[in-house]
Amino acid sequence: MKRGRSDHRPTASDGRRAPAGAFTLAETIVALTLLGVALVAVFGALRTCSRATRHARMLTDSVLIAERLLTEVRLDENRAFATCQGVEGLYRWRVRVAPTPVEGLGAVHIQVMWPEQQRPQQYDLFSLVCMKSFEQRQ
Repeated sequence: MKRGRSDHRPTASDGRRAPAGAFTLAETIVALTLLGVALVAVFGALRTCSRATRHARMLTDSVLIAERLLTEVRLDENRAFATCQGVEGLYRWRVRVAPTPVEGLGAVHIQVMWPEQQRPQQYDLFSLVCMKSFEQRQ
């Protein structure tokens, strides 16, 4: 004996039956809303990551510029207490060699500045250098 399938699909208010496996309009709207919120969150995270990556790149470049300037100061045989400035691409830099309380020792302050997201950014490097020339040290 064949048994008939019982059909328990919900009926609409006008007595018609909804097709099996179909989504209602409310379910579709909720799903699209959730998808939209998730996409906004993902794109916001991507934007934040992009900004952080750019900032890290700019900061790394500024550190490399400051280290190069410090090396130039250390290798300069005629170094003196002075301030000099310059520009390198987007970066402005200033090197200041100032006296310290210790005789023959100079304080080096290197500033590298650059604009980022409508705000000025700055990297500072401090070090000490011997103010005697290479001949006087030997």
